[in-house]
Amino acid sequence: MKPYLLIFLFLLSTKVFAQENAFITGKIVDSKTSLPIEYVGVILSSKIDSNKKVGVVSNKAGEFFFKDIAKGDYTLKISAMGYNPILKTITFSGKNIDLGVLKIKEDAIALKDVSVAGKYATATVKIDTVEFNADAYKTQPNAAVEDLLKKLPGVTIDKDGSILVQGQKVTRLTVDGKDFFGTDPKTATKNLPADVIAKVQLIDAKTLEAKATGIDDGQREKVLNLTIKEDKKNGWFGNANLSGGTTDRYSGYLSANHFTKKMQFAILGMSNNVSNASFQYEDLNSFTSGNIGNLFAPPGGGGFSINVNNGRTTIGGSGVFDNSAIGEVTTHSGGLNFSNSWGAKDKLTLSSSYFTYFSKGLGNRFSIVQDINQDDVLRTDEVSNRNSDNQAHRFNFKVEYHPDSLTDLTFRSNAILNYTTNINNRNFNSAFDLTGKINEGSQLLDQRNSTPAFFGELSATRRLKKGSIIIGLNGSQNTFNSNWLNKSLINNYRPGVVDVTDLNQQAEQENKSQNYSVAVNYIRPIVDKKLNSNIAYIRNEGKVDAQQLTLSYNPLNNTYDAVVPDFSNTLENKTWTQTARLGLIYNRTEWTYNFGLGFQETGLDASTFSSAAINTNNIDKKYYNILPRLNINFRNKNKHTLQLNYNANVNLPSVNDLQPVQNNSNPLYQRIGNPELEARKSHRMSVNFNTFSADNNKYWNGYFLVNYALDDVGNSINYVNGVQYVQPVNVDGNYYINTGTYFGQPTKLKGLRMGYGVNLSLSHNTSFINQEKNITNRYNFGPNANFSYDIDDKLNAGIYIGVQYSKVNNSQPSALDNKYFNFSNSASLSYEFIKNTRINTELNHNGAAGRADGFNNNVFLLNAGLDQYFMQRRITLSLKGFDILNQNTNIDRTVNGSRIEDIRFNSITRYFYVSLNYKITKVGVKSEKSNPRSTVN
Repeated sequence: MKPYLLIFLFLLSTKVFAQENAFITGKIVDSKTSLPIEYVGVILSSKIDSNKKVGVVSNKAGEFFFKDIAKGDYTLKISAMGYNPILKTITFSGKNIDLGVLKIKEDAIALKDVSVAGKYATATVKIDTVEFNADAYKTQPNAAVEDLLKKLPGVTIDKDGSILVQGQKVTRLTVDGKDFFGTDPKTATKNLPADVIAKVQLIDAKTLEAKATGIDDGQREKVLNLTIKEDKKNGWFGNANLSGGTTDRYSGYLSANHFTKKMQFAILGMSNNVSNASFQYEDLNSFTSGNIGNLFAPPGGGGFSINVNNGRTTIGGSGVFDNSAIGEVTTHSGGLNFSNSWGAKDKLTLSSSYFTYFSKGLGNRFSIVQDINQDDVLRTDEVSNRNSDNQAHRFNFKVEYHPDSLTDLTFRSNAILNYTTNINNRNFNSAFDLTGKINEGSQLLDQRNSTPAFFGELSATRRLKKGSIIIGLNGSQNTFNSNWLNKSLINNYRPGVVDVTDLNQQAEQENKSQNYSVAVNYIRPIVDKKLNSNIAYIRNEGKVDAQQLTLSYNPLNNTYDAVVPDFSNTLENKTWTQTARLGLIYNRTEWTYNFGLGFQETGLDASTFSSAAINTNNIDKKYYNILPRLNINFRNKNKHTLQLNYNANVNLPSVNDLQPVQNNSNPLYQRIGNPELEARKSHRMSVNFNTFSADNNKYWNGYFLVNYALDDVGNSINYVNGVQYVQPVNVDGNYYINTGTYFGQPTKLKGLRMGYGVNLSLSHNTSFINQEKNITNRYNFGPNANFSYDIDDKLNAGIYIGVQYSKVNNSQPSALDNKYFNFSNSASLSYEFIKNTRINTELNHNGAAGRADGFNNNVFLLNAGLDQYFMQRRITLSLKGFDILNQNTNIDRTVNGSRIEDIRFNSITRYFYVSLNYKITKVGVKSEKSNPRSTVN
């Protein structure tokens, strides 16, 4: 779907009434006190079509107004918790209507229900915030915040725990307005108990720059803020759990929290051998405050790949988190989080956290690989066993200081210390479809990596008499140290001849990179705050020293002392960019336009030296580019939003792609860098729209993204005896398109909610196979639907249905179209059939069709349990079963250019266990429940 059509459909949907320049106004006051009432919901419904509604809320003066109303007959409804509703019939002829002062009376019965039965307002709508009262949504005993969020209208939790609010992803989470474990959403949602939450606030937050300067740039991020009940801030709360079961399975967990009005302290701990890893993609994203590229990109910059598979994340090419444990994994992890503020208006705020984890994995890996080879297909079967030992430490620190009302200072730093050991034994054989068997062999690879990484950033904002100035400094240092032992034996088959390659090598690699940048940004109003100018200068410098030394085994003295020149060299790489940016920001009531141009100089100075310290290659290049950007935002009071973004970027090739040294850690896939690579230029445009109706809790969102690249980095692949020799090369015309939509709403049946959506993506990539060009086109289409049904805290049920169809085409004549399906379905039921006794069941179905033989799975994973509550539900004793049908498998497919790989890992199968959970509730004196009145029904 073209972006123009998306924009048109959105604009059509946002205006349910034709535009007129007349208003309907009124003022709401309490009938007894005559005081105005804020945040009262007012709904205007068309009598002809009841689906046409528009809602507003009263301001601090109790006033409300509607504009852009079409002529016709309407019903006006005014609702506030604790008051009798007001209904009025209005005929609008196109002239202003002033309803005057509207007095609403207290509802004695409703007030009694609030104070005695504990009924609460469900939602309060403010300008940029939708606020939910947590006590209005029942959850199971011992439920986490994640379970509470699933019940809120417009909130969806996907399979990996990511939070979607009204179709948009939550990028940051705070507790009482403060960072919690580095703003990681899942750390809070999975570990904080639901019953300590007073309110859930869904905030469309302005950027930090907009807050600091007071000039709205139209950008928003979804922030979820959790407020803690007052009576929980005087002690400790949390959960402690211990489980043990058959086949020696165990799991232990602790979450303890101590909050005051200004201080937060939390402890997390976990130990298990059931492959429950504690950190996933969002953990890494939040740890870097959304700047994964600053910390995990290859040394010296460049691209990297992120792959999420069954909850585990690898970041290819980063040197950090590349090697995750597979198979059966034992994990020990824990963390501390502390934040506090001092002074009036939180003049000084400090937040910090520390995480650590240790994991050991024993993995068995089976794979079938299909590689396109000009006029034939190469198929490789591989069986490998991997022993993994990973250790990581993560630190996060942030301090904010506001010495006066015009100055903001922020310092942020983080560090990662990561150590991995992988011992991999593999056996493999390869054959062409037409010519038959080409090789077979085995390999032992013993690799040890250490990857310390540090990052620091200082920013200062000063509001001037006219405008604001922002200065930012940051720096990072990344080190990748690796050494490995590589033993392989390969038999290469040719007609009548068998060549034997016997390899025994030891290698050391060290990459050190430093990166520093300074940015100065001046923002000045031109016409009040409606038209603003922006001038910025950014300077970035990077330096990388990368070296690899490979030695062959000498049987005469039983040492590794013979240098292998093809696998040894040194690269010194310096890069810099300096950019001048000019921009204009134009704010209207509902629209914001942000346009800018960047004038960028990019430089690269690199030298390569052989193992004998002889200069073998020099690169000295400069690039000059004009980089436009455009951002258009629409937002109205009815929660309709539209965002259009376009930007152009230039990225230098990474050191790994430039360094002309061969990597033979995989005997069938050997890669060498290309020092002649040019910088990558990309153009990216995205369109997003989002609608949410507070009166009926319906929401709809859609998105469109296209990325087009010039001088992108592709692969040139040459086959020799079934071994792929790969070198990165520049290619033009690569692009990626992703579009989709999602809709959610409650139904007429109380407690039943539904949502459904669809996603479509396609990519176009170029590579070269034996010097011949190959175009790979990939298409993905995936509809999904979910249903949830909740009756207070007695019965909770849910269904998720998802399917994805993928098709891969290659232009090489030997390549056949590849089509396959992935299915992901689940159903859950929790029912308290006897007081203090509950059953829980969950059935997950994972299926695939169209893959290689042996990799088409159709697995039903059934988990079930029985919970018994004691001591006013502070203690829960459970008997549970995992994979009761004994069908658990771990199968995945990856498609990369001309390669298709089907993989199967060993997995944990059926076991039964007993679990004891203790709810920590040592708190102070409970405060009386408040009597919230304002709501939107």
